[in-house]
Amino acid sequence: MKRWLGVPAVRGRARRANGAGAWDPLAGTPGALEADLGRLGERASLARLLLTALAWGRGPGLPPECWVSAARALAGLGGLPVTPVDSDVRWVLRKVGHWLAEGTGPGGRAVLRLRDAGVAACLRGETGESSAAEQALTRALLAAVPAGPCGPDWAAAHPYVRAFLAQHAAAAGPGVLADLVTDPAFLAAADPATLGPLMFFPGSPLRDVGRLYQWALPMLGGDPHDNAACLAEAAHALGAGYFGDYAGARPTYQTRMVSVRREDSLRSITICPLTGVALATAPDGRTLLAIACDDGLVRLYDAVTALPAGELAGHTDGVINVQFGTVKGEAGGGRLLLASASADHTARVWDPLTGEPVGEPLTGHSERVWHAAFGTTPHGRLILASASADRTVRVWDPLTGEPVGEPLTGHSGAVWHVAFGTTPHGRLILASGSKDGTVRLWNPLTGTAVGEPLTAHTEGDGVCQVAFATVTGDGEAGARRLLLASGGWDGTVRLWDPESGASVGEPLAADAGTVTTVAFGTVPGDGEAGGRLLLASGHDDQTVRLWDPLTGKPASGPLSGHNGWVLCVAFGTVTGDREAGGERLILASSAWEPTIRLWDPLMATADLSPVAERAGSVTAVACHDSGRTLVAAAGADYAVRVFDLASGDLACPPLTGHKDRVGALAFVTGPDGRVLLASAGRDRTVRVWDPLAGTPVGEPLPHHEPVTAAAFGSVTAGGGRLLLATAAEDGTIRRWDPLSGEPLGEPTAAHRGWAGAISCGTAPDGRLLIASGGEDGTVGLWDAVTGAPARPPLGADGEHADPVQALAFGTVTAGGTDGRLLLACGGADGAVRLWDPLTGACAAGPLHGDGGWVASLAFTTDQRGRMLLAAARGTTVQLWDPADPARPRTLRRRTTISSLAASGAVLAIGGDEGVSVIELGHPTSPTPGALKARTEQEAGNRV
Repeated sequence: MKRWLGVPAVRGRARRANGAGAWDPLAGTPGALEADLGRLGERASLARLLLTALAWGRGPGLPPECWVSAARALAGLGGLPVTPVDSDVRWVLRKVGHWLAEGTGPGGRAVLRLRDAGVAACLRGETGESSAAEQALTRALLAAVPAGPCGPDWAAAHPYVRAFLAQHAAAAGPGVLADLVTDPAFLAAADPATLGPLMFFPGSPLRDVGRLYQWALPMLGGDPHDNAACLAEAAHALGAGYFGDYAGARPTYQTRMVSVRREDSLRSITICPLTGVALATAPDGRTLLAIACDDGLVRLYDAVTALPAGELAGHTDGVINVQFGTVKGEAGGGRLLLASASADHTARVWDPLTGEPVGEPLTGHSERVWHAAFGTTPHGRLILASASADRTVRVWDPLTGEPVGEPLTGHSGAVWHVAFGTTPHGRLILASGSKDGTVRLWNPLTGTAVGEPLTAHTEGDGVCQVAFATVTGDGEAGARRLLLASGGWDGTVRLWDPESGASVGEPLAADAGTVTTVAFGTVPGDGEAGGRLLLASGHDDQTVRLWDPLTGKPASGPLSGHNGWVLCVAFGTVTGDREAGGERLILASSAWEPTIRLWDPLMATADLSPVAERAGSVTAVACHDSGRTLVAAAGADYAVRVFDLASGDLACPPLTGHKDRVGALAFVTGPDGRVLLASAGRDRTVRVWDPLAGTPVGEPLPHHEPVTAAAFGSVTAGGGRLLLATAAEDGTIRRWDPLSGEPLGEPTAAHRGWAGAISCGTAPDGRLLIASGGEDGTVGLWDAVTGAPARPPLGADGEHADPVQALAFGTVTAGGTDGRLLLACGGADGAVRLWDPLTGACAAGPLHGDGGWVASLAFTTDQRGRMLLAAARGTTVQLWDPADPARPRTLRRRTTISSLAASGAVLAIGGDEGVSVIELGHPTSPTPGALKARTEQEAGNRV
């Protein structure tokens, strides 16, 4: 039986509050507790204090190791000057233990909590100001952290402290959480599931620390040493090189280089495919984020914590867009509503707080509804407009579902967007943007057109979105005017005076491609930026741009981070920011990817230069060390970039020439000492390069089908001769002289279906072997000189159940013996197998892990020289010691991994957002933490 400090544990069916029978939930009231405590006489205050300490526990409850210290911290706050000791806990459990429930907390430790939430709330209320109680609890938990050589030893702290100290600190008031999150060792040890929601600091000096933690968050887990390595990698990625001192945490790898898409957002939320977003402030002060999803749901999140806040189900096809609205006036009482537009030809109205629909779906459109928007009439009545591919706009009463007038017709193409605006004279105007390239203005109550169509966008280019803003304080004192923005396929944002129909200023053009979305936002507050009007535009070059619409000038550099066309932008405010205080403007955006991003639109960068040259999405990587470590990465733009690892800079201009995706790269040093690089592409060519000179070597090597893999080898016979082996989708492998470009013999029909992997390895007797893997699930072994089979295929008996997509040769030396050649194979069945290629015997496996199919394999070493096998599965890299394959290590990554490559202890990892190069093993000696001072010094500077 479990025991709590020497007494039997509390069981699930404790006695009744009056002392007899089973637990009666009706007895679990504050009044019943008072009656129970009253029977304890002068020791009632002691029991009350200990119960109150449990009432302040976070998560599933408070562990016994923290119970007494928490109670001591709270003593006196509620008029209870009592100092409990451990023996008092046993007494309380005997006397009033029936008020408690046992659970399992962080680290699998047992915890206790009050059975009844109402009783717990009542006890918490007796302590006075909650912030004072949380401050006391925070100090007590901090005092319990063991001391390390360079500060608190967070890795050795109690699991409850690592999981919930940050929550107590956040509730303790401004500045308390800051002291924690500016300690890198705490960030490495804290539970990311509970700390992650707190690390959102728009407008705060902690903004950059929050950005760094959010970047690393998908990679973080329960190991402080792994987390320290991930946070250091995040610092490299974001340019915060000072963030690298972790006191007691020793990073399990060192980041040597990161070249990824620039990431300017504060937070990202990844869910299913999505399209539109909207922000609103709920009556309880929460900032709600609504997301239109392609699976027919509208998902709601708390924008500050990024935690789910509900789902709205009812559409029968994908939801395209969402927008919030508020019913004003005495009858509605400020009720928040949400509208959704769907491909099922309907719009719907919801109560986002209850999750219930408001009335029936709005039907009448004959094609998909692209957008729905709320407006308020001069008399305070809320109305809704919907835009459809059927070329019409319809106006509705959102509370009754009844149409307001007839459909608005006149557009000759699909209507993509609608927006309401109110003139300074109180007149309501509806604007609609269409595929026909025009913006039309309407009186939504009479259904009549207002003026002529606005046609400044290039003829034939669609208008993707429209937005209104009220401009105040410019011109004569107190002047107000309405401004309309439209964004279109012609790559411009146009500004209009909707009352006169005249254009305002010059078009806003950024050479950023199609303008897919526009939105206005106003900076809240009376400070230096208070009342400032901003215009955001989203583009098909994957960036969000911010403009000063009154001057027509950019307000900042482009905001980068998305990996797809930006589909929607929306402004909102965050109230009561923990560390910055007051209201802060935030910006949400969606793109053609399953990720929402939140931005601080006042990041105040003056850098208007183009995004720095980076790898971006990477399809293949390779590394090579010949006295100078080089890393090659093939990008989504079909170019190959070669980096010098020592500097992190490009070793030469990007290597261009491929006309389609590059799926494989390989390095080698030739007999003359010259480094060569081969690239294989879906354009049916293999190209050989001098990567230091940045020039091609000879002509492209042609294939009949797309080339899937390439590998170099060296034939030792005859003075040493280079060989290049390639595999293609027609199932053949070819051998080439990479210097002359001449084929070595005829193509070999190696596989039924495609050949997807190839590798070269040297046997102990000096023979060069070529291994190939294919769609037929076999691994062929070939003599590199003759092209003849070296032995029967591996896996021909069905050992590989699915196609083989990854191969790697490695030589393992153990116990002073000669090196043993091993061949690692992986594929669509998710298993990794190690073979002895000379005997055909399986040396290990199948080795399974999380993440699905194996995309890439590489042999590497750690800093102790121990050989490891790295396998890429989805968003994880798994590392095995071939001598002990039963215990793999897992490195989580932010995005899907496309390719691995290794040179000694250096491991390059290529994926959807770029390439990271790491070196496995602990660094020699960590240094004391100094982040806090650096953060304060660089407060306000952009990472």
